[in-house]
Amino acid sequence: MFDRLLTYLKFGNRYCGVEHTVKNGQDCINVTVLKQSKKELLIEECFEDDSVSKLPKHKPIYLVVNNSKVLTKTIESNQKDPLKLVYKAFPNINLDEFYYEVLSQIDTHFITLCRKDDVENIINKYTNLKIPVLNFSLGNSLVGHLAGFVDQDYVFSSNARVDIQDGNVIKIEKSDTTLETYHINGLEVSSEYLLSFSGALRMALGNNESSTNYGDRSEILIDDFKQKRFFNLFLKAGGLFILGLLLINFFFFNHYFNKVNDLRQLSEINQSTKNQILKLDEIVSKKQKMVDDLLKSNVSRSSYYADRIISGLPNSILLTEFNYQPLLKRIKSGKAIELKKNSVEVSGESNDSEAFSDWISVLERKDWISHVDILVYGSASSKVSNFKIEIVLGDEQ
Repeated sequence: MFDRLLTYLKFGNRYCGVEHTVKNGQDCINVTVLKQSKKELLIEECFEDDSVSKLPKHKPIYLVVNNSKVLTKTIESNQKDPLKLVYKAFPNINLDEFYYEVLSQIDTHFITLCRKDDVENIINKYTNLKIPVLNFSLGNSLVGHLAGFVDQDYVFSSNARVDIQDGNVIKIEKSDTTLETYHINGLEVSSEYLLSFSGALRMALGNNESSTNYGDRSEILIDDFKQKRFFNLFLKAGGLFILGLLLINFFFFNHYFNKVNDLRQLSEINQSTKNQILKLDEIVSKKQKMVDDLLKSNVSRSSYYADRIISGLPNSILLTEFNYQPLLKRIKSGKAIELKKNSVEVSGESNDSEAFSDWISVLERKDWISHVDILVYGSASSKVSNFKIEIVLGDEQ
């Protein structure tokens, strides 16, 4: 699982092989893209083009240089040293100017050469287009990686026929393209895309059965790609991390901002309610004071007048009600209390009309009484009469 993740982080899940070859006398490019799905490799697409316009940027490729500038020789030798094999096939060659690749199959050796400038020009072309070259191979050497998977005596590539015996390549010779389809480990591969498929497969599997003098160059290409890949992944991961932090911060800020806003509104409502309550309390306090003062005044005055009125009350009269400054109207919310000032209403019963008349006369002669009005006088029975009188007081000021 960790190896799969590491491979994905390095190369992604797509592997692209690109072969530069010649078709009908014209340079062309054969491309095969493999996609890794779980533990399987599937062919996503194969196409031929005369340029690299269809290749995605920043996606690594495995380059196969197999054009007219590549030379291949086959020699028979018991020698195993690749360098000696190259010099045996190409005496007096200056290897400072050439890349070589040697595919050894028992005692048969296929030596492939190409000038460094020609290979580097192709690599630089891809680099300028921001398409990283991960590694490269020369000629038909990559067919050696497929020999063990092909159950046939020979196969065709884009420009050669390759003879196979007991899983080993025994002959490579130039040949016109013959379109055939090969079944390689469950995948159908056309002969014209055989080398680009081999490049993509080698990129995915990482195996190598040939010897070269450009191992250091391959390491530089791989390290350069890894650094750029890591930098791009780091930038993307860092950007996503920062974006995630900003989103989390935004959600938290928005959440608490809404809470603070709600609390502020609630506080303003509470403050407004408090101010209203304080105002109402002030109003109530004033009214309470006014009522208390009024009640105190009324109690004091009513006690005073009640004492003076009752002191001369005849025995034949029984008082049932004494109301100092009675209300003119019923008390209503929001309305001022209206009192009948300088007035005392007295109700009761009398069993002696003559004594009642004398008592009224006595009251009218008081200097603090303006006059007395009889509001009600009627018989409650044959011996008792109900009465209600209003005593109008003189100016209390």
